[in-house]
Amino acid sequence: MKIGIDIRCLMSDNYSGIAWYTFNLLQAIFELDKNNEYILFYNNSKPFKLPKFSSKNVTFSGFKYSNKILNLSFLLFNKPSIDKLIGEVDIFFMPNINFSALSNNCKKVITVHDLSYLRYPQFLTLKSRFWHKILMVKRIIEKSEVVIAVSESTKNDLIDLLKVDPYGVRVVYEGVDSKFRVVTNQIELNRVVKKYKLPAKFILYLGTLEPRKNIESIVEAYSKLNTDYYLVISGGGGWKSKKIMQLAKKNDKIKIIGYINESDKRGLYNLAGLFVYPSYYEGFGLPPIEAMACGTPVISGSNSSQVEIVKNGAILVDPYNVNELHESMTAILNNDELKKDLISNGFSVANEYSWDKTAYEVVNVFKTLNY
Repeated sequence: MKIGIDIRCLMSDNYSGIAWYTFNLLQAIFELDKNNEYILFYNNSKPFKLPKFSSKNVTFSGFKYSNKILNLSFLLFNKPSIDKLIGEVDIFFMPNINFSALSNNCKKVITVHDLSYLRYPQFLTLKSRFWHKILMVKRIIEKSEVVIAVSESTKNDLIDLLKVDPYGVRVVYEGVDSKFRVVTNQIELNRVVKKYKLPAKFILYLGTLEPRKNIESIVEAYSKLNTDYYLVISGGGGWKSKKIMQLAKKNDKIKIIGYINESDKRGLYNLAGLFVYPSYYEGFGLPPIEAMACGTPVISGSNSSQVEIVKNGAILVDPYNVNELHESMTAILNNDELKKDLISNGFSVANEYSWDKTAYEVVNVFKTLNY
């Protein structure tokens, strides 16, 4: 089969959640599948670096149209057909929702990560809400032969909020890269400490700085602690991140260190005494699993996919209850037996997720459409 894949989300220098999902999944697919032919579609009128995929059955097909004009053409005229542009593919896979147009004889597979724009529109900018509205997500999903949901929670949202036929939805969990593990190499750890000027003992948050991640509650809960641990907040700045930075300035023991290079993440997880991620809503929520794989105890939100994904590998808290978060942080920092149990359970949970497994299931989805 000839399979086209949309890699427009990989045009940015600094990857975030969806870009890392796409990159890691494609790496695993190309390692697994040497039989099908893969053509990677991208469009960017500005200079950028292509991701490195070296498999012989993978080629790139890129264009330099204005994104605004191309998206408008997709939206208003349902043209040009991407499958025709890149050379007649049998299946076109979109790792995230985006503007597109395809021929009727081209089968479409799309991954839906979450429906936060419907569940919690207050956590999105007006621009983002408008983008989702004109994108007409429901129509895109209805035109897909298979919808991949990254969790049962996301599948349920698709059924409840968009009335999607459950028959066409397959749940395929995300994976955890094997590089996330316990690090004993002191040189690597010292390099990360020096690069980000990290304190000896700290609690960690890693993710985009935006309201949905509930970072303000982390700051408030931390401020009630009587501890020698610092709070390190890491990740790229998102919507309303300035407010978080202003809150952090009120406490000398709170450090905001910005975007973390992928090569530094596992060192950062390993150095942390506790990882906190009490998000209001997640489609999957990969950082808690990465932290578990590195042997770091985790606190996560007791909602959406988080209960399903982290299982008994973390303490689950109500994201609206700052006292509960504070008490859980205190319990982990002061109870070695609890910490030991969480680390052990975390390893077991993290071992359930791998990109090899994700790739195998996605390739099987492609195979079911070969008729």
